[in-house]
Amino acid sequence: MEGRGDRRDLAHGAHREVSGAPEAVRARLLALRDEKNAPFMAKLVPTLPPESVLGVRMPDCRSLARELCREPDIGLFLADLPHRYLDENNLHALILNEEKDYAAAVAARHLPTQPEGIRLEMSVAIYKNGRSVGIPGTNGLRGLTLACVLGALGGNPDKGLMALEDIPAATVEQAQAFIDAGKMAEEVVQGTPSMWARVTLSGGGHTVSCTVARKHDHVERLVADGAVLVDQPLEAQSGGTDWTDELTAMHFEELWNLALGIDDAIVRQMLEGARMNMAILDHAGTEQAGIGIGSALAKHNGHGSLSEKIKEVAGAASDLRMSGGDVAVMSSAGSGNHGIVAVIPVAMTARELGADDRKLAEALALSHLVCGYIKAYTGRLTPTCGCAVAAGAGAAAGIVRLYGGTPRQAELAAITLVGTLLGMICDGAKESCGLKVSNAASEAWSAAMLALENRGIRNTQGIISPDIHELGITLREFNEKIFSAADSVMIGLMTRQNRSAESRA
Repeated sequence: MEGRGDRRDLAHGAHREVSGAPEAVRARLLALRDEKNAPFMAKLVPTLPPESVLGVRMPDCRSLARELCREPDIGLFLADLPHRYLDENNLHALILNEEKDYAAAVAARHLPTQPEGIRLEMSVAIYKNGRSVGIPGTNGLRGLTLACVLGALGGNPDKGLMALEDIPAATVEQAQAFIDAGKMAEEVVQGTPSMWARVTLSGGGHTVSCTVARKHDHVERLVADGAVLVDQPLEAQSGGTDWTDELTAMHFEELWNLALGIDDAIVRQMLEGARMNMAILDHAGTEQAGIGIGSALAKHNGHGSLSEKIKEVAGAASDLRMSGGDVAVMSSAGSGNHGIVAVIPVAMTARELGADDRKLAEALALSHLVCGYIKAYTGRLTPTCGCAVAAGAGAAAGIVRLYGGTPRQAELAAITLVGTLLGMICDGAKESCGLKVSNAASEAWSAAMLALENRGIRNTQGIISPDIHELGITLREFNEKIFSAADSVMIGLMTRQNRSAESRA
């Protein structure tokens, strides 16, 4: 039987000369199909017919994406929607992950010349979250505006989410000059989905616009010189049902059982995520980044408790990430900071307990599932701090699993964490997120300890329900009807701050 390496070589050898045309890409995926893995993947997406799942392993899919992103006509595959196979959708997302900036890079691919003007339109949530975040590889530069221009002008798509790592200083200077010359315009658009952005590039008499919506990696609409190349709302692609519908229909014990039933491939993915996110230990206390949470706590914690150590390491990880550091992290629910909170408390607890790899992987899988479960109710970009409320709840449940607790205790831990941190708002991605991340990670451990003693929020307390399914419904309504107004207020405050800063400059 052929191994994965053999299948990879076969696929590459048979199709080395072909382009990014849809049929050629599909042929390469078919050469990588894994009939043993397909049934497991099909169970995770029960709304799809089993024959639409090839079972291509994620490492193989990711390697193929890195090859295909260099094909000049890969846009043909990206525009061929809806795709026939689930694996094609996975590949599509990974190819876009290799891009410099989703919307800007996709638009730049279809512009036959260098952009002479860029217009960025974005949702309230996108503006808020991208306003102050650090850009990797730019020596501390930050902000969505600069990232958008860099995405259109330069970068290395072979490096995936670290695409701006080692970007030439000349390109950064070019991007800044582009902005200073007034060639970059931006606008916050009300009434859009929280995850929505449109980039319009113009140059040489040509105009290309790309709209990304609902998901960070979903190109909803692509128009080049008036010709519509992609017109694919996410609801149409998914037939009105996506993973969030499946997830929110579950009760906690189903999440628990899914985590316990992971196969060897998922185990390896979970362990790799733990390795990546725990690598931050190499920097904790030795490298000051961001506002220096990790280094400050490392200096004073000494031989502190596990909770204190978790707080220190999670803070250090977020410090580095939010300041544009080049330390890679495994994300959760599409967010690096969510991944830090969902993984580090669980991994550090496993190290303390001497848990074996299988038990750690199951606990991490539970953490990611609970995080995704809560995000399915609250939305991808929300006024509520997802690092705290969603990822923190996941970590609390995962820790209970490591200690040999019951499903009910794990659910209790997640609910108690939500009750502890529900009021924490998201005012954008920035260095001070490290404060929220570090506290959420530490509180996850505390909530788990309470739950193991059958303590915590065991009956209705205010708006917190003792059933996570009911709690999810409450969180959805709370975000839609109450916290959504907070975003509009925050945008006004941020705009005023920008004007004040400009007047002082």
